Amino acid sequence: MKDWQKAWKARNWMKRNESFLHTWHAYVGNELNLFKAFERPITVIEVAAKYELSEELLQCWVEVGASIHHLRKRTGERYRTSKKNCGEFLEEGEGDGIGALLKEMMELHIPTLLSYPAFMKSNDRAYFNHEKYGDVVAETSSLLEQFSIRRIKKTIRERNITRIIDLGCGYGGYLRKLAEVFPTIQMIGVDVNAKVIEHAREASKHYDNISYIVGDASNWKPDEDKADLILLHNIFHYLDPNERGKLLENLSHWLKHNGIISVITPINGAEGGQAFSAAFNSFFAAHSNLYSLPNQMDISHMADEAGLTLSEYIPIVKEGGWYSFWLYPKPVYIPEQ
Repeated sequence: MKDWQKAWKARNWMKRNESFLHTWHAYVGNELNLFKAFERPITVIEVAAKYELSEELLQCWVEVGASIHHLRKRTGERYRTSKKNCGEFLEEGEGDGIGALLKEMMELHIPTLLSYPAFMKSNDRAYFNHEKYGDVVAETSSLLEQFSIRRIKKTIRERNITRIIDLGCGYGGYLRKLAEVFPTIQMIGVDVNAKVIEHAREASKHYDNISYIVGDASNWKPDEDKADLILLHNIFHYLDPNERGKLLENLSHWLKHNGIISVITPINGAEGGQAFSAAFNSFFAAHSNLYSLPNQMDISHMADEAGLTLSEYIPIVKEGGWYSFWLYPKPVYIPEQ
């Protein structure tokens, strides 16, 4: 291949990756609270001095931001955050979920994927640090759950549900949203991360109908009555494929005869979001304590083995391969006398 052809093809690859600058710039800005620092027109020198940052590096970050329209240049070498493009980072609490998503991508997903050549050669795996990143993952999971909360509320009303168990509850944000509408329903959140449970308890201290337990979803069992509704959201990739079926079988015994299980999970090879679901699957498979995603056939087999009926799949974030579905006990056939 001629040198000019090589250069042209390299240039095309460079242009394809320009969109990555938006993610990198937003990640840095969120981590250092720089969008808030530039909420009003201000110079780089002033911000660097106030936050004790490298003026040179901050200037570089600002120039990238101005070029991709995250920042607007004003007179007197001052810059201001674009409310149109990055306004979510200026509102209290609004950017938390986005920030967690950026952190998960930049500190977890991308470093792992960049290590793929070494992993493939050595057959080694990364190790997912639950203590360090459990709160970040809990935050991003809660974002996904918001796309299904209306469906959950509708089901609670229709089925007269009195007891809910949320396995892998994270910060408990989902339960709190439900408790605001259903203050008399008993709700129990279970998560393996003690730090996350501590956060959930503190955030839920004003909700009398919510309690939390530190426990592993793969072997925890309720001490009290069975549940009308079990939430099993974003759990499968934490479980060895051989343990998933056992979990569903255990859950089937926790359910009342007319109970139901809500499942949210990315699905490998799903019709929508194949690129992202394949990338997620690559990330999970590259860890010694995370596991490849199930496909639809795997889920169907697990449900059948556990004596559960599987509903249709409903896309939650289709471009990411996330789907929700219901599992409920199969009706028991009683022969006529």
